[in-house]
Amino acid sequence: MRLHSPARPSKGLLSGLVVISMLAIMIGSSLFAVHASIPVITTTGVGKSPEGIAVNPRTGMVYVADYNDNNVTVINGTTNRAMANITVGDAPDAVAVNPNTGMVYVVDSQDNNVTVIDGTSSTNAVVANITVGNVPDAVAVNPTTGLVYVLNYNDGSMSVISGSTNTVLTTVPVGDAPDAVAVNPNTGMVYVVDNEDNNVSVISGSTNEILKNVSVGDLPDAVAVNPMSGMVYVANSNDNSVSVVDGSTNRLLINVSVFAAPDAIGVNPVTGSVYVANLNDSVLTTIDNFSNTVMKNAVIGNSPDAVAVDPNTGSVYVANQADNSVSEIPGASNPTTSSTTRTTPTTSTSPTSSTSSSTSSSSSSGGIPEFPPQLGLAAVVTGIIVATYVFARRASILRH
Repeated sequence: MRLHSPARPSKGLLSGLVVISMLAIMIGSSLFAVHASIPVITTTGVGKSPEGIAVNPRTGMVYVADYNDNNVTVINGTTNRAMANITVGDAPDAVAVNPNTGMVYVVDSQDNNVTVIDGTSSTNAVVANITVGNVPDAVAVNPTTGLVYVLNYNDGSMSVISGSTNTVLTTVPVGDAPDAVAVNPNTGMVYVVDNEDNNVSVISGSTNEILKNVSVGDLPDAVAVNPMSGMVYVANSNDNSVSVVDGSTNRLLINVSVFAAPDAIGVNPVTGSVYVANLNDSVLTTIDNFSNTVMKNAVIGNSPDAVAVDPNTGSVYVANQADNSVSEIPGASNPTTSSTTRTTPTTSTSPTSSTSSSTSSSSSSGGIPEFPPQLGLAAVVTGIIVATYVFARRASILRH
């Protein structure tokens, strides 16, 4: 008795599979190309280990806290050049600016101190030093009230400072290892990330009372709030995710997957776009605030550790700790704010290090949507699998 050989796929089917595999690889390659096409401008000449960044939308000045230089670098957001270096306290770890007054607040983590800089001064003069708690490591400003909020990591507390008198008004106990703070100037609510509690404390800015604790992801390390929508965004460094919290109900809505070790986050209050710096991947992720999905990713500097957004221009600034640089992702002027008149202060203080501005990628996507690189990887892998199957089948047919 003769055994029947198994049915062989037709030549047409094999040809079709070859075409599918080639298309998958081509599509995957094109998605990688789109991913790499986002323009990024790099500013060098900042200090060593920049770990904090803030922008004054009224002047366009960008302030960078240089942890290992005990220094703040001032960058002109229009020219992307460093204008000045300001000596502050030991190990500056974070910076915030009040756009209404021009005052800049720098947390000196090893001095248990906050340095206050007059950003309206031609010399960027230091006008005050304020003693706070043990190892301060985060700061936020409510421009409506002028209150300044400083987290004290080793104390599990938050210092509340009057911006008009530069004195500590009160100290509020919070969770374990508070590591990031944001404030909604429209509601006065303050959001404190308790790093080792996997939690966000919601605090009333009028009573300084904790209203609720919201559980988020593993090892939350950064927080930002959209004052227009009330949404709160928390970067969870061990989960590779961003938790989205409804600020009106203090409920966790969703966790959005991003890249490795998200360590900083910022929001454009005009467009609602959310920007996440992924420390271990050197990638800036953009999340759409309506769908809570990743819209695009941009390759930036090494070990991005802080994010600031200029709502007037839409530009995003990222401090790259290991590169001693700042990456800018330029944005289009927002229609509701593009007519704002900027008052750029002059400065007579020269930076001690050289500065330069270069374009890392000058090509534009030209309206093509930016896709997550995982999509390109999936397409390439699919193409390879299909191609492997096709050639294996052909080899089997030839053997028979």
